[in-house]
Amino acid sequence: MPPRTATTTTAAALSVALVFLTYVSAEEHNDDNNSQAAALRGNQHSGQSSLDNLIPMDDIRRISNPFELALGDNESHVSAAAADAGHHDRELEALNKRQQRKQNGGTMRQQSSSNNSNECSGSRPRKCGCPNVFQSDYRGRKSTTEFGFNCRAWSDTSVEHHPDSGLEDGAVCRNPNGVAGRTWCFVDHPEVIWDYCDIKTCDDDGFSVVSGTGTTGQNVHVPGCVTTSIYYQIDDDIAAIAEAIDNDIDRSHFMGGVLRLAAHDFMDYDHMDQVNPMGMDGCLDWNSLSNAGLSDIWNEHTALFKLHRDHYADISRADFWVIAANAIVRQTSIDNSLDLFSDFYWGRHEADSCDGAAERLPSTENCQQVEGVFLDRMGLTWAQAVALLGAHTLGRGHSEFSGHHGTWVPNDVKAQIFDKAYYEELISRAWSPRQASTDPPLQDWSTGNPNSNSPKMMLNTDICLYYNIEETAPCCTRTELDGRCEEFEDTQCGVYDDDHPRWEARAAVLSYLGGPTKNDNNDPFYNAFRDAWFKAVNNGMSELKPVMDTC
Repeated sequence: MPPRTATTTTAAALSVALVFLTYVSAEEHNDDNNSQAAALRGNQHSGQSSLDNLIPMDDIRRISNPFELALGDNESHVSAAAADAGHHDRELEALNKRQQRKQNGGTMRQQSSSNNSNECSGSRPRKCGCPNVFQSDYRGRKSTTEFGFNCRAWSDTSVEHHPDSGLEDGAVCRNPNGVAGRTWCFVDHPEVIWDYCDIKTCDDDGFSVVSGTGTTGQNVHVPGCVTTSIYYQIDDDIAAIAEAIDNDIDRSHFMGGVLRLAAHDFMDYDHMDQVNPMGMDGCLDWNSLSNAGLSDIWNEHTALFKLHRDHYADISRADFWVIAANAIVRQTSIDNSLDLFSDFYWGRHEADSCDGAAERLPSTENCQQVEGVFLDRMGLTWAQAVALLGAHTLGRGHSEFSGHHGTWVPNDVKAQIFDKAYYEELISRAWSPRQASTDPPLQDWSTGNPNSNSPKMMLNTDICLYYNIEETAPCCTRTELDGRCEEFEDTQCGVYDDDHPRWEARAAVLSYLGGPTKNDNNDPFYNAFRDAWFKAVNNGMSELKPVMDTC
């Protein structure tokens, strides 16, 4: 990505930008994709649209000249009509010819259909792309670009003329014959031809950080094999447990708790600690306040514990927790579309002790906690950290456990749906700080009626993903919404400027909204969560095995 221009986003400009997003909380909305396209065109031509604060101008110009950027030449860019299916083959052919005559660092880049995963010793085609073949080996299912555009299906002519390139898989990211520098796709947009895809390289795919099992606790359980039928049987059993819970509050608590169980296990991973890295090992410090409430999900009397003990005891606790969390994600995602089965590998060892694990978990104080855990120790990017925090859309906080009370979304019914609502709520509502607890002293953010039967909340570690509260709090996030700020209605929270180290977090929030106006596009969030979750649950593991039909 080229350097962004140093444009400063003021609070006034922010208020204009967020007017677009008031539609997020409206009961009725317009999902017409042409509205988004018109907004994008207006931004390109006038520079005054409120979309300026959602996708930076230079980035839109970059996408509108993708072939020039990819190949580094000065030829005029291909017309938008070239994105039509009938023109794919000619453009790719031209792209190949130009590529063959270009010099790359003094040497000719020669790519052909002979490029395959055998040319990369670390190739894992479903998960990553090898840099030495320009990610042309990638065969995963990612279908949105790094700017959130939906990929178009590759035409039949492209499939025919670029065999063995995975183009027959449909609307997915590919780099046929290594014609570009990394994976890309034609996109479904009238003003944009194509865009790069954010596919991780195989030397940074979460398997190569630490050798071994990822934990130094005593391995008290040899991991049992997980087959396809066992995986989905556990999925069915988790669904039965959830369906047996007869009220929304308890059911949302269960769903969010299962995800939190796995997350609190993998969040103690530290790639810098070669002696005791920990990670996904089925071990928590149950006495820590950071894990308060999780004993309601996992103890000898709970349905989840009994399911593992009575039916799947041969599977390691760590593997079981991941499968259970995957099941919740699939069952609660829109149309059950986020199925993480293809990303699951088994073979994690259990640890019978994990002293110091709780000390590695983040507090809710500020974004330095997010940086320390997700970026510094787990080795994630801001975009991946923001994606994982989107799981807050499920479940609720409870004053009895964490000291924070309420849901991240409007109510306990919506807190049973795994979608992008977390980001919509973060952006669209007027959040003000509140004293959540006096013993211990805790602060979070609330909106709406504080005495509501369905109180809504955000943590400091949520708000700080978009708003620069370390420099501008106490404040309200949407002062232009008259009467919505519970406090500080005259003090607007600032946002991160484009040159701020946390700009990537703000950009990720905007990307995961799926567009500048109300829409049903969960793909940017789902794809980002899939990638981030894969790395988080596999951090430090080098002996995991793929799921097969038989062991």
